[in-house]
Amino acid sequence: MKRFAAFLMGLLLFFLLPFPASAEYAETVPTLASQTAVVMDAQTGQVLAEKGMDQQMYPASITKIMTVLLALENGDPNTVHTMSYEATHSIDPNSTHIALTEGEEITLRDLIYATMVASANDAANGIAECIGGSIRNFVDMMNQKAQEIGAVHTHFANANGLHDPEHYTTAYDMALITKYALGMEGFRDYWCVPEYTIQPTNKQSQSRTLGTQHSMFVESEFTYDGCTGGKLGYTDEARHTSVTTAKRGDTELICVTMSSQKYEKYTDTAALFDYCFDSFDAITLSKQDLKGFVIPVLEGDTQVQEVRIYPDNQIRLLLHRQYQVSDLQLDYQVPNSYQFGEDINPSLHITLPGESESMYPDLGSFPLEYSIEDTASQKVDAATGLPVKDHTIFWKKLLNILKWVALILLMLAVLFFLLVVSVRTRNFFYRRRRKNRRVRYPVTAGTQLTRRRDAPVHIYLQTRADEEGRPRTKRPSDGRRKNRR
Repeated sequence: MKRFAAFLMGLLLFFLLPFPASAEYAETVPTLASQTAVVMDAQTGQVLAEKGMDQQMYPASITKIMTVLLALENGDPNTVHTMSYEATHSIDPNSTHIALTEGEEITLRDLIYATMVASANDAANGIAECIGGSIRNFVDMMNQKAQEIGAVHTHFANANGLHDPEHYTTAYDMALITKYALGMEGFRDYWCVPEYTIQPTNKQSQSRTLGTQHSMFVESEFTYDGCTGGKLGYTDEARHTSVTTAKRGDTELICVTMSSQKYEKYTDTAALFDYCFDSFDAITLSKQDLKGFVIPVLEGDTQVQEVRIYPDNQIRLLLHRQYQVSDLQLDYQVPNSYQFGEDINPSLHITLPGESESMYPDLGSFPLEYSIEDTASQKVDAATGLPVKDHTIFWKKLLNILKWVALILLMLAVLFFLLVVSVRTRNFFYRRRRKNRRVRYPVTAGTQLTRRRDAPVHIYLQTRADEEGRPRTKRPSDGRRKNRR
C-alpha cells in the first residue's frame, strides 16, 4: 500500500511540476543611452547589433588604437626615440599626458604602453614622430591605413584624438580598425594591461607607474566576466567613447559606444555583450548548404578556360536563435562569364529577408574559393570554326573508375590480411593455453593403468540357454546336489 501511495505521489508531482525551460534569450536589441554603438564578431567582421553605426562622430582617444597598430606594424618596440619640442608642447597641458619633455629618450615600447594604458597624448605624438618622421606624415599613414581596412567614413587629423572638426569616424569603422589590430602580432600585449611602469630616463630620474582607466577588465563595480581588453576616450565635444572586447567560448566580440555619459559606456557595453552572447549561436555553412559554379572564360567569343567556383565549407556566422539556416537569403555574386585576364572576385552575400529587431539583417559578404582550368574548347576546327571534340574524355573517365576499383581492392586486401593475422593470432594463443594446461596437470600411462586395476570388474557369463534363446532354469543349490548324490 505504501509503495502504491508513493507511486501516485510521484506521478502527481510529474504532472504538476513545470518542465525545465530551454535557455531564455531576448528577441530585441537592448535600449541604449549611447548615441551610436555597434557589436561586431572579432573573427569575421559580422555585425550583430547596431545603433547609428554609420553616423560620423568624434572618436576622442579611441583614435589611439590606430596609432598603436601602425607603431607595431612599422616599428621595432626596442627603438629609442628622442622627443621633440612639437611632440611635447603641441598638446593641451590640461589633457592627459605623462610629462614627457623635449630631448627625453624613451623606447617605442614605453611610448606604446603609455599611449594604450594611460592614454597619454604626448606619448602618441612621440609614436607619430618615431614611425612617420613627423606628426603630419604619420597622420597621412593613418588615413591611408583606414582606407585599406575599409573604414571609408573615417578621417584623422592627429595621432592622439584631441578635438579637431576634421577628425571623425564611425562606430562601425572603429570596430573594423579594432578587428584589424587584434589580428596583429603583439597588439594584445598592450590591449589588456591594467598597469605598467616606465623606468627612469635621461630626463626623468624617477619611474612612472601608469594605470588604465577602463573599469571592465579590472576589479571594479563594472568588471565584466570575459573582458579581454579595451580603450576609452573623452573630450567635451565627443563625450565618452569606448571600444571593448569580450570572449565566451570560441566567440570574441567587439563593442563600440560613442557619445555617452561617464558610466553609460559601461552599462551599454555590458548590456550589448549579454544580449549577443545569450541570444546568438555560431553556425557553419557547409557545402551542402551552398552552390558551386562552372563559369566559362572567354577570349572574345571563344571559350579558352573555365572557372570552377566552390564555396568554402568554413563560412562561419553568428545567428540569432529565433532564425534557422533556411531563413538566410544567399545572393551569389557570380557573373555568367569572365573575359580572359579579367579579375575574378566571386562572393556570397548573406542577408535576412526584411527588417529584424533581433539582429542586423546584413550578415556580410564572404569570398568564394575558385580555380581556373584550361578547357578543350580552346581548340577550334579551322574549317568549321567549332570546338574540337575531346576524344580523351572516355579514357579519362575510365582511368578515374580504375583508380577507384584499385582503391577498393586495396582496402579489401588490407581487410583480408588483418583477418588472417587475427585468426592466426587467436590459434596461437589457443595452442599456447592448451600446452600450459598439459604442463600444469600431467597425466601418465602408469597412472591410467593403476586406475583401471583399482576399478571394480563386472564379469557376465553367457550360458547355452541364452545362446539358444530358451528360458533359463534355476539351478539347484550346492546343498540339493549333495542330497541327490
